Amino acid sequence: MKNRIYFPQFDKSKLLEKGQTILKAAQDLGVPINAGCGGLGICGECKVKIEKGAEALNKRTKAEEKLGKDERLACQAVIENDKYDVYVSVIQAGFITNILTHGENRREISLNPFAKRRGDKVLLGEEEIDDYKGGIFGIAADVGTTTVVLHLINLEKGNIVYTSAFENPQKRLGGDNVISRIQFDGKDPGKLQSILISKINEEIKEMPVDFKNIYDFVVVGNSTMRDLFFGLDVQSIGVSPFKSVTETDEGTIPLKMKAPELNIYMNKEAQVYGPPLIGSHVGADALAVSLSCGVFDNVEENIMCIDIGTNGEVVLKTDKGIIATSCAAGPALEPMSAVPGAISRFSIDKNRNRFETIGSAEPIGICGSGIIDILGELIKNDLMNEDGYLRDKKDFVIKGNVKITQKDIKGESGLLWSKAAISLGIKALLEEANLTTDDLDRVYLAGSFGTYIDKESAKIIGLVPDISSEKIIQVGNAAALGAQEMLLCLEMRNLAESSANEIKHIHLESIPNYGERLMLVEQKFKRLSSESS
Repeated sequence: MKNRIYFPQFDKSKLLEKGQTILKAAQDLGVPINAGCGGLGICGECKVKIEKGAEALNKRTKAEEKLGKDERLACQAVIENDKYDVYVSVIQAGFITNILTHGENRREISLNPFAKRRGDKVLLGEEEIDDYKGGIFGIAADVGTTTVVLHLINLEKGNIVYTSAFENPQKRLGGDNVISRIQFDGKDPGKLQSILISKINEEIKEMPVDFKNIYDFVVVGNSTMRDLFFGLDVQSIGVSPFKSVTETDEGTIPLKMKAPELNIYMNKEAQVYGPPLIGSHVGADALAVSLSCGVFDNVEENIMCIDIGTNGEVVLKTDKGIIATSCAAGPALEPMSAVPGAISRFSIDKNRNRFETIGSAEPIGICGSGIIDILGELIKNDLMNEDGYLRDKKDFVIKGNVKITQKDIKGESGLLWSKAAISLGIKALLEEANLTTDDLDRVYLAGSFGTYIDKESAKIIGLVPDISSEKIIQVGNAAALGAQEMLLCLEMRNLAESSANEIKHIHLESIPNYGERLMLVEQKFKRLSSESS
């Protein structure tokens, strides 16, 4: 009698089929697993853990040689024996349960949209484009490498009518980082743009308004995502000096196109607007974050904005001007998506591990907020020193097979490397401005990672400045909020445009002793205080 393959996280199973891969079994059941390379064993995104029944599978392939114990690539693991039940935990699911959609409103802005009503006419700027048909709406979009958020906004009242959040469909085709997207677009130009626009159109059709009444669309994203959205050649962003084709000697320029040019499901006269980039990998999303956090407001404060991710961005505003940089942190700080079973909170109480998981499921791995907590607790409890060495260099077991290894911490592109990239970016900007951490009046943590991490844990390991927690403000999806402000208020749009070219972009690679500092000085889990700045 045939046995079954089980995916307990999703409460799904099916009969084993000899010759079938775990990936195909998951796809048959509708279990979401990423497979950016199409099952070639290249991208590594379909990594799963075999909880039971490894005897039913083929031997590991060459593509799986470096995986941990009990780990397989779903596209390489083939059912060879149907006499054993197989239990599979998905590590990188093809969906994210906690997509951060909203930012924290910090001020009131005047309602003065680009698309507005005058009498019985609809205007874009001062140009009459349509008869008024009962409503004027716009969309503010945050197109991230991993997720996309769309806010449908009533431009006559200023309120959000509908929100749509979903995984960026480019991820399954072009991989989970901007470099792989750039490489894919070089081989198959336009494909990534097409699948993204198609998905956005599907979402627009579900919105509770007539698409003909949607007249304006503001889209922000990192440099690669914004340019892919508009169908631009992104190859120059992937090679030194890492510049978009929209960056000139005079600065960066905004993008404006009619909806039909992009095949977006809106009024045929509608405009699609992409704010300018700050420079290099510091994109329009960082500009939107800065706008919504008040960086461009005329206030005499030292303000820092930090958006931590695979490609982190840091912006610093002082009375001398605004500077920004990007930090290639890599994926180590976010080893697992926010899927059921991902550890999201962790503490050590009287030598006992205590943790919370997404969905209160059995732990199968660790997501970003959990990683920061664990590192902080290891330092606090003297289970790891500042150099990142675990006590006796033994693995730190959380529960069962879920653990942090010495290689996870100190290995190539490990946790210490990611922390070093972010802390060096912060220090480089402070040094450029001749400031210390004590001089910072406010630090904004933006995006999903910055919103869900524990501030105290992040301070302990030196990921954020060691200042009063009251000065560290977690602002949610500040990029989406900035896009909303630009949609609702022309003055905000103009402020963002004029400010973009006033920001000085700092290439970390150009600072003195960059390599030595990244490899040696910052390779410590040490509080980022004024003494270390």
